[in-house]
Amino acid sequence: MFNGKWLIGMTTVAALAAASVLWAQAPAPGSRPARGERARQFLLTYLGLTDSQKTQAKGIFDAARAQAAPIAAQLNQGRTALRDAVKAGKPDTELDALATQQGALMGQLAAIRAKALAKMYPMLTPEQKDKLDQLRGFVRGRFGHGP
Repeated sequence: MFNGKWLIGMTTVAALAAASVLWAQAPAPGSRPARGERARQFLLTYLGLTDSQKTQAKGIFDAARAQAAPIAAQLNQGRTALRDAVKAGKPDTELDALATQQGALMGQLAAIRAKALAKMYPMLTPEQKDKLDQLRGFVRGRFGHGP
């Protein structure tokens, strides 16, 4: 019923959802906050960050968002190119090359996210680290990645 491709797809969806926490754009004044912004706010509240920690985290994640922006644009272009190649009936080798490019870009985003979290983690108190670890365990369990 669930094969390896399904698992890879779900892992990708989970990774992109998690990445949106880090790179969500701030909502326009008066508009409903974007999903990524709501998730980021939840995380900051859940961890109980101090104002100083929030300021540090904002700086870390703003820098990561700026670094990720051109890669995200390339990902969007790549998705379009891949979709167009499928519609045009391009050969498997071309589809493989386009998909490989997408994978490399997603890997770059994952590295940016990991580096941002690595900068944030040391500023957390032991209690906040425990909360974050518990939240990660919950998310992994929800997406079928073990307890």
